[in-house]
Amino acid sequence: MKTTNNILNFAIVGAPKCGTTSLFHSLNERDEISFLGKDSHLLGKDLDLLLRDHSININQVMDHHPSDSLIGDVSVWYLYSASASEEIFELNNKAKIIICLRNPLELIPSLHNQHVKGGDESDPALNSALTNDFRSGPVSTGVHFRQRPRYADVINFGEQISRYTRLFDQVLFIFHEDLRSNYKGAVQKIEAFLGLTQRDNIAELNQNKRQKVTNASLVKVLKKKPAFLKSVFRAVVPSKKIRHKLMETAMNKALTEDIDPTSNELTEENRKVICKLIEKQLPLLEELTGRDCSNWLKEPHD
Repeated sequence: MKTTNNILNFAIVGAPKCGTTSLFHSLNERDEISFLGKDSHLLGKDLDLLLRDHSININQVMDHHPSDSLIGDVSVWYLYSASASEEIFELNNKAKIIICLRNPLELIPSLHNQHVKGGDESDPALNSALTNDFRSGPVSTGVHFRQRPRYADVINFGEQISRYTRLFDQVLFIFHEDLRSNYKGAVQKIEAFLGLTQRDNIAELNQNKRQKVTNASLVKVLKKKPAFLKSVFRAVVPSKKIRHKLMETAMNKALTEDIDPTSNELTEENRKVICKLIEKQLPLLEELTGRDCSNWLKEPHD
């Protein structure tokens, strides 16, 4: 897997819903950095991603980037992937790894909401979806994943982090609570880690408004775009610009701003399940990250 000229210098490997999109945009402002993309997932071959183009060769992609730049990848499911760490190691065994973490009591509701909006979660109700998942109930076929990862498996941080710390000497941990309290400082920490001059002018963390899905079936159709409907839609509406506008309008009708603060509250039963998963990992997390994460067991950030 050796590239002809360029190498993968660093990778932000996840976890999902931990501020990686904001970090991508902040770091992408630098001329010295050249990203393969955001969530391109060119690696992580074990991930059953339905929309991935398996014909793309990451070596060829990297060789189209400037040779004097730091080439990076930001793909949030690399942390979950069982194979991505070794694939990155094969590309560059001295690559710098950045791992973003978040309190699972916050991460899981946010991830569930994203999966519903993305067509990978069939149950728009947070707690019934989690109860089904924690009891090993069925997972329906999604848009991005054939079967999305189970929520409990996504937050198995100790095992996931170990795959990277075992292979790589340089691993930086960025915690979501630090992004909220001092985003500029967190970005500067990453810049220093990458050997770059730290900037003073860094925009604040961009936090998107939470949306809820009002029509999950419509969202899934719009995201999945069945071949038959696509061909009919193209025939009826030849203009790509108009088609895009109609799709955008339809998606806006299927989503609404979530102003109910209780919509992402966990039931006591689901909260206990997640807390047990956190408690089980605390000693290993502290050993690996050098940080006491016991505060995750408290009430999550609003």
